Amino acid sequence: MMSILEDNMAKLPEGEYLRGMNALGSLHKHKRDTLRERRPGELLRCWMTLEEIEETDEDLYDEITGVAEEIVVELCGSDSSIYLSDSYNLVHRGGEHEIFQLLLNYKPEEGNAGYETSPMVLHHAIQIVMERLFNDTFHELEIVRPVSCQCGWRGPQGNWDKHTSNMRHQRWVAAERERKSAKDLEDARRRVVARRESGIVYLDEMHSTPAVRTAISEVLAAAELAGDRVVFVNAHGNMSWFAA
Repeated sequence: MMSILEDNMAKLPEGEYLRGMNALGSLHKHKRDTLRERRPGELLRCWMTLEEIEETDEDLYDEITGVAEEIVVELCGSDSSIYLSDSYNLVHRGGEHEIFQLLLNYKPEEGNAGYETSPMVLHHAIQIVMERLFNDTFHELEIVRPVSCQCGWRGPQGNWDKHTSNMRHQRWVAAERERKSAKDLEDARRRVVARRESGIVYLDEMHSTPAVRTAISEVLAAAELAGDRVVFVNAHGNMSWFAA
């Protein structure tokens, strides 16, 4: 009605236009007073979930999405729309937190999108906007933003599980594990012998790892063949125990 009055303002006498606007104001005041006088229980009994409304009341659902669209334009700008394709974000990257806060603190005030509607419609309209904003943020974090792997692969985070099960990645993992094992063994071989004397090999009592155990086994086998005695020493260089 307000749109009709405003569109035809130039054609109406000033008195009729003012009477029409006053009548609309009276209707709106009556609506607010009526809702205020209702007991909370009465409002709750007629409350419907968004899913129920979508299934049973197409007109009411259209009203809710319309209010949601108005809220989006109000908070995000005229370039945004609740009807945008899912491939487009509702707000620019980095602006999600601010819009979330505005939605959480949204109150029906004169001039904003929620002022002319009922609490249930406003609640569900905000719900629709927040769901879309959440989905945009989730998609941005989980799918769009690329991740990289040490093997050299780089792609969407949503493809990570597919990548890690890929045969090329599995071969890289096996080769990397083998390379690390060889490096650890080389390091253990270099460090395990503390010193050598005539007929005696002193082994460093190192922390036991697969590489260290292999290196010690090799030294013990070589000492046995050479007839040498093997002595383990601790970190301070003191004799710990005889191996042979």
